[in-house]
Amino acid sequence: MNISNLLLNSFLPCLPGDVRKKIIRGRLPEFKTSLDDVIFKQVVRTEDYMSCFKLVYDVYVEAGFIKPSSLPYRIIEHNADPQTMVFMGCLADGQSENRPIYTASMFADNELGLPMDEGFEREVDSLRKDNRRVVEVGCLASDPTYRKGNKNIPMIMNRFIYNHAIEVLHADDLLITVHPKYLKIYEDILLFEKIGELSEYHYVEDNPAIALRLDLRKASDRFKDVYGNMPIGKNLYHFFFGSDPTPDDLSLEQEKASGGIDSGIDKKNLVINAYAKALQAAMVS
Repeated sequence: MNISNLLLNSFLPCLPGDVRKKIIRGRLPEFKTSLDDVIFKQVVRTEDYMSCFKLVYDVYVEAGFIKPSSLPYRIIEHNADPQTMVFMGCLADGQSENRPIYTASMFADNELGLPMDEGFEREVDSLRKDNRRVVEVGCLASDPTYRKGNKNIPMIMNRFIYNHAIEVLHADDLLITVHPKYLKIYEDILLFEKIGELSEYHYVEDNPAIALRLDLRKASDRFKDVYGNMPIGKNLYHFFFGSDPTPDDLSLEQEKASGGIDSGIDKKNLVINAYAKALQAAMVS
């Protein structure tokens, strides 16, 4: 980072909100909707579930969000829900195509509730009372080797998540909890709004957490207002809502054609198998 960038980043938090957001959005890199060397897909195989759970575990331990365990996987109750979707990005080189370098999960709201109910039930209930269909995205993790490289990787995963939330789950709101250090990414760039805040969140070892919401009913219009006149490479309205389908989007069409989340019994069996393998691995170690 050169001196001018260092000074700019130091002064950004002190600038008025509108000025700060304009600068940040203007400095965005150009984004592609697909990559030749990375494949994005929904997890359907037991070994892929296990790989994603392992990546989340490693990243969360490193960040201090969970404690080290003899069971080196981050598996929560909601992973056994057949409506839960797990996504992964992996290298398309034949040998590494089953090793995730990025993963995220999407949790549908049902009788089990959402993971974030543990700390933000009141905020989520206020949306439920308005008969809004809410989904939560969580268990995000990226391989440290690629974390500071191509910014397309997390952004394409965001695109994948938005499409599934809107087209498959027909959700009204996309919810997420983040550490405060990531707040400006979600507010200034991805246009989420804050709905709650905790100084200690038991779910992540009493780290602080902020609950955010993206109103999917208004998301397209909001992105168009903010990004619609920007160059095509930095135009996140075009990126999320106006670009042509990519090969990675084929699984979305297959998901819609097969009935979406209502066809998730096999997924539950896969996760149960993943639990069994994880327990077996823990006993052997």
